[in-house]
Parts: sequence; structure tokens; C-alpha cells
Amino acid sequence: MIDLGLSEELRGAVDGLGGRVIVRSSSPLEGDGRWAGAFSSVTGVRGEDVATAVRSCWASVFAVDPLRRLEGCGLELAVLDLAVLVQPEIVPEAGGVARTSADEVIVEGVPGHPGMLLSGWTEGASARVRWPGGGLARDGDGGLAGLVGLRTVADVAELAGRVHAELGDEVIEWAACGGRVWLLQSQPGAPRPAGSGSPSAGSEPAAPLPVAGTRVPGTPAVPGTAAGPLVACRPHEPAARECRGAVVLVDRPVPGLAPLLFGARGVIARAGAASSHLAEVARSLGVPMVIGCRPEAVTGPDPAAGAWFATINGGTGEVVLTPA
Repeated sequence: MIDLGLSEELRGAVDGLGGRVIVRSSSPLEGDGRWAGAFSSVTGVRGEDVATAVRSCWASVFAVDPLRRLEGCGLELAVLDLAVLVQPEIVPEAGGVARTSADEVIVEGVPGHPGMLLSGWTEGASARVRWPGGGLARDGDGGLAGLVGLRTVADVAELAGRVHAELGDEVIEWAACGGRVWLLQSQPGAPRPAGSGSPSAGSEPAAPLPVAGTRVPGTPAVPGTAAGPLVACRPHEPAARECRGAVVLVDRPVPGLAPLLFGARGVIARAGAASSHLAEVARSLGVPMVIGCRPEAVTGPDPAAGAWFATINGGTGEVVLTPA
């Protein structure tokens, strides 16, 4: 409940923070990648709307997605312990995710607000920056430096490297505004399955999947190999039982699909980005994932559950389809 006194206090806080804020959900569980994108945030909030925005964040606990994630993790509702943050809002000129490894920083982003990238609705672009020492190693598909500027890419890589050195966190979310790069949040990277690390420059290419069938190209997202019946799913469909032990096919990696990953063997997304929240959930669960793959070129527009068997390599983007 938000009584009149608290409502007035919230309005005063918004005025003190410049009159426009972002209201964000915050739970202790969010340090665990299985909870990426689970709760609501409300942007562009003025004083007269702040109480409603706070209620919206609190109510997001009871949405289908978080409740099913609780079930998948074997946890009770009380452990969410949801708090709400009211913060000054910046209007990003660009934003995205950066991931630090032993010798490089992979920067992914989009012009404008990063929310579309994180929620799986756009693909974005990427760049690899040598670390430590800086220097653009390779501008990825789509050329992030060409979209947001080489200086921004370098500043994001430097910020990600500093966060890794000081906090040990491998993943940051970033935004660029007014010539500065802002740290939105950071977290440890999900552990990678043995032998599934991203190949470094100059390493031998991975061997093709040793299975027969029709090969469909895709883009690497989450390393690892998996095989199982191909099951097409959409957010909030009652398909969790069908997805258990299956390779799940989705249109885009939207966060509402996260509960299906707790029983899935792998994920194929027709579109989206490797830096989406759903990909972070897959990394935390050790579920291989390929993006930018369109199996309907082989299966037809609506593959029936169990009619096709899929084998995927999330480290190379390879997908092999076989009639069941």
C-alpha cells in the first residue's frame, strides 16, 4: 500500500531528482543470471505518476514469468524480497552490454535506448576490443563503431575492464549520453561449460556437428551443444511440459520465455541478440542457444512438435535438422 504520506514523499523525491526519473525493481536474486529481465522498470516517470510506477514494480512479482522462475529454481515467493529504486533518468544516445574475458571485451549495443536489445526485440551490433591495452580487434557484424562511434566503443571497453578489475564482474549494461558512458549495472558472468569457450582469434575452427541432416545457418549466442525434438513456443503458452528435454524454437528471445528454459536442452531464436536477457538466463542454466536461425526453411512455417529433431552448437551457430 502507498498511503498519502508516502505518495507525497515520493513526489518530493522526484522533484529533488530533476522531475523525471526511472523507477526500477531490485531483488537480491538479480545477481543470479537466471533472473535476468524478470521484473519491471518504468521509464519517464513524473511526480504525479511515481506512486503508480512503484505499484507496477511491486506487482511484477506476481506476473507469470517470475512465479514460474521461482518454481524452476525451487524457491518460495518470500525470497524475492523486492525493493524499488527511484533514480534520475538519463536519455541514452546509445546503450547495450559488454562482456569481459581474459584477452578482450565484446561490446554489443544499439543507437538509442538499450531496452529493445535487452528484451530481445532488436539485433544490435558488436565490436571486439583487445583487453588489456585497448584497440579495436574486430568490428562485428553490423559494425557497432560505425553506429555509435569508435570513441564510445573504446570508453565502454575501458569501463567494462575497470569493473572486472575492481569488482570481478564480467558483464555490464551501459548507456552513452552527453559524451559520457554510464554504468547501469554489472554482474558476474555465467560459468561456461567445459570446452565451450569462445574461440580466440587464430584458433582452429570448430569441427562440424557429426550428425546427418539438413544444416541451417545461425549465429552463436550461448556455447555448448544440445540435441532434442524441436518444439516451437511463444511467451506464456502452457508448453512447459512439451519443452522439457526439447530444443525450443522461439521468434525472439523475450524475457517471458525464461521459464521454458529450466527444462529445455537448447534454444533456437529466429531473431534477437546474444546480449538479450533471455540469453543471459540460458547461460546461467547452461542451455546452448543459437540466434538468427530460421528452421522453417526446412520444416515449413509451423513445425509440429516432435516432427523434427534438432542438433545445435551454440558456440558456432550450427543447426542440423532431421525428420523425427
